[in-house]
Amino acid sequence: MHTGRTVPSFRNLLEEIIKDMYAFRRALRGEDKAAFDSLMKKAREHASSATVAPALEPMDSIFLSILVEHQKELNSLREAVAHVPAGCQVRSGDLHDNKMD
Repeated sequence: MHTGRTVPSFRNLLEEIIKDMYAFRRALRGEDKAAFDSLMKKAREHASSATVAPALEPMDSIFLSILVEHQKELNSLREAVAHVPAGCQVRSGDLHDNKMD
């Protein structure tokens, strides 16, 4: 009887990759650490999709997951801007900074 080796799930692999990047995260400044954590959260949100695309390298799956989430945010911002009445100006202080209020 031949038993195959166990292939780790993408979720486990993702957590291992994030753990391997801990030194990089630790070197970031506070605001950048929060941005890094947000990116890793975005990657975790798409772990199921990455699981069904085993031909992709793990980091490619992570980057694609982050890009999908960024595209959704960009689409949402474009939609919001499309509904701003003509002639209205947005001051830089009025822009949302993605931080918890």
